[in-house]
Amino acid sequence: MIKKDIFNKDIKEQFKASAKDRVFRFMMADKMIRGAVVHTTRMVNEMRANHDLGPLETLVLGQAYIAASLLSSGLKDKNDRISMSIQCSGPVKGLDVESNMFGEVRGYLKTQHIQVQDLKKVNYLSTLFGAGFLTVTRYLENAPTPYSGQIALEHGSIAEDLANYFLISEQLPTGFKLSVFFDENEEVKGAGGIFLQALPGADPAKVIEAEKIIQGMDSLGESFAKGQPPETVIQNAFLRLEPKLSDNRRVEFFCRCSKDRMQGYLKNLSKEEKKDMMENGPFPVEVICHHCNSAYCFSKEDLLKLGK
Repeated sequence: MIKKDIFNKDIKEQFKASAKDRVFRFMMADKMIRGAVVHTTRMVNEMRANHDLGPLETLVLGQAYIAASLLSSGLKDKNDRISMSIQCSGPVKGLDVESNMFGEVRGYLKTQHIQVQDLKKVNYLSTLFGAGFLTVTRYLENAPTPYSGQIALEHGSIAEDLANYFLISEQLPTGFKLSVFFDENEEVKGAGGIFLQALPGADPAKVIEAEKIIQGMDSLGESFAKGQPPETVIQNAFLRLEPKLSDNRRVEFFCRCSKDRMQGYLKNLSKEEKKDMMENGPFPVEVICHHCNSAYCFSKEDLLKLGK
């Protein structure tokens, strides 16, 4: 992966931002409600830089990255990963994101620029999705095949449609809150989210209380921008339900693409495609990873070696 430098080579600032981006798991309500909270400010900013996104595109894809980070908190084995895909008829057109057990998240919008006539009139993101489907696929190390579930979009909100997916697919009451906070200059100053899920046998009254709390919470992105750590946000918001933090792990915008991998794709092209590339170029040939927008360049000499 070729990650754009958003820290102007300031290693200290880079490590400070990296240390904050983590997902924390917790239990509450007598261990009958599980949850996770994630801080993703660096991740969303690096994602924005690599994909060269405007504010609206950053908001939509940023929420998807936050959701993927939260979904990764439930993975256990080193080769486990989970993907979320949206296909829709609205200006968003769709998106694909995936995360793995190590908290590495990558993904992209189906359109580089979300076309809207008047951005000021976009009050709800639901107007940008339209009709479509949300698909969640788990690739688990100990499962013989991937498990995939799909629902129709009903809300046009990643958080609400994901909650609906878990209710329909797994019959588990689930809540998500996804937040990207921008300053007056449309720069991302805070990003993160919360995931809650009631386990079978949970006290209905406590589930309702948890739902009311998560719905009434202030912007998580703004809280993180003000310096509040995720642990404090959880302890303060859900105090009456006695949350107990269990563990935490890093999250990061990261893709395992490389020039060697891209070279392998070129090597598998047909003879006709290779011949056309050699004759017409243009050189250097640029191959872009759609997951992270990293661009790998190959000279004519590089391509000649592919034929050997």
